Amino acid sequence: MPLVEVIHPEGAFTPKARQDLLGKLSTICLRWEGIEDNETSQSIAWAYLDARPADSISAAGLPLTQQIYRANVQVMVGFMDYERIEGMVADVTEAILEADGTAGTGAARVYVIVSEVPSGTWGVDGKVWPSVFTAETLGLDPDRVARMDEAIQGRPRVDVPLK
Repeated sequence: MPLVEVIHPEGAFTPKARQDLLGKLSTICLRWEGIEDNETSQSIAWAYLDARPADSISAAGLPLTQQIYRANVQVMVGFMDYERIEGMVADVTEAILEADGTAGTGAARVYVIVSEVPSGTWGVDGKVWPSVFTAETLGLDPDRVARMDEAIQGRPRVDVPLK
């Protein structure tokens, strides 16, 4: 159940490229999270394209000589491992550069930052959705859900009360 935000310079994508990219981002991320791509999972897999004025973005403190992108992908803890993260980063990068459609200068163009949100800190419509609850709701393999639960229980959040 990814939340994806791609920050980009205004005008980086044609209207068709924007629509195509929006369609691909959730599908890519669901696949790498190991979640079946269906109507239910897509309904909670959101993608945002956030255009910024080109003069408000810089590389090395200088005006842009090519389009650059930052993709922030938030996923619930327990759905990813390093292999999945590497695959997600590669595929999100490829989708962005395909939508961009330019050769670039050879310098770095796409940062993809995958953030794992601790279980119990992700809310949907006013209700907290812990990772295991979400995995069960999405119908993930019970064996995988049990391994997820065990791993999460082994690394609980640190709760520090105000008093």
